[in-house]
Amino acid sequence: MSAMYREGENHTAAGWFLDGGEIEVFITRQGGQHAPVTFFSKSEKPIRPYFLNDWQERRPDLSSIPLLQYLRGDFFCLPFGGNGEAVDGKLYQCHGETSAKDWTLALAEKQGAKSVFEFTLEGEVLPAHIVKHIEMHEGESALYIRHTVTGLEAKMPYGHHTILRMPEGNEKMYFSCGKFDLGMMPESTFSDPANWEYQFLASGETFDELEKIPTQFKKTPYWDYSVYPSPVGYTDLFAMLKKPAETPAWAAAVYPDNGYLYYSLKNSAELPATTIWVANSGRYEEPWNGTARCFAIEETCSCFADGWKASIQENPLSKRGWKTYGTFAKDKPFSTRNIQGVVRVPATFGKVQNAEFQDGKVVFTDINGQTATAIVDWNFLA
Repeated sequence: MSAMYREGENHTAAGWFLDGGEIEVFITRQGGQHAPVTFFSKSEKPIRPYFLNDWQERRPDLSSIPLLQYLRGDFFCLPFGGNGEAVDGKLYQCHGETSAKDWTLALAEKQGAKSVFEFTLEGEVLPAHIVKHIEMHEGESALYIRHTVTGLEAKMPYGHHTILRMPEGNEKMYFSCGKFDLGMMPESTFSDPANWEYQFLASGETFDELEKIPTQFKKTPYWDYSVYPSPVGYTDLFAMLKKPAETPAWAAAVYPDNGYLYYSLKNSAELPATTIWVANSGRYEEPWNGTARCFAIEETCSCFADGWKASIQENPLSKRGWKTYGTFAKDKPFSTRNIQGVVRVPATFGKVQNAEFQDGKVVFTDINGQTATAIVDWNFLA
């Protein structure tokens, strides 16, 4: 057995414990979902930002949506979304086989200052070979993630489904992603009361700032979705889209009471949408039972979470000129990348206002002028 990993179990899920030096990662065999992840693992104050569901110990019957069994952390979706409608007679499960089928560990090795791990998946319904590549670098608190797809001939939405924890008790969390070109909610109802779930936001509306997103209530016509927890009893989804730029697109969630800033970096030419899923006890059917509280930063190329058919057909985003699917070719590998990391911050740190990309680092500045520096090779995204 390599000293870099060991097989084991976490919260009833079988998988692998990966040792990246300053970072420890558990990744599930089923679905390739990573969490818990412990940043600054050798320190007295480790950081664990990702969500873990509270039902996996009791093992409810989730055969209809298998990705929910071990729902946690981050995972790759192909095709991204609900996928309730077939295309050319083919139907995929919610968020695709990549989120629920078994992965195989194919590589675990040191490459200089890097700890490199690769996992592979052979699709059954999905006619493709997928490689999940995860790097951890010495002296850095970041995960470098790349997924490469070969053998697939299709138009299909894809993306990362990264789930963080909702702040507890009297804690606060501040979310921002800088300037965006379009903010919008899906036109369809995201949380249907007929399914014992409820939404706060107004379907199909657009917005220019996170601080003023339209709701469906006359007495509270707008809500500030840059500050969390969100309203209790609701589950919502909205997206911010960005055009390609010279530097990566970023999103930042600051947990000042816990002393850290979580960030996501991406190439918006690959992943134009930052799709936010906010669940604060807003779903009451099994397995949610009104207890799930989480905040997901989903970096996607999709029409919200509407699935394969909606994303490849004309839709509310494509009508506005946005790319909502990738074009996969059998003879050409298709790759998409994401960096996820954390930075320690003081309890006085506020909402991030700006991110400056410098050589080998990103400097985040909050609304009060305080800065936090992430040592990270953002050229990985180029």
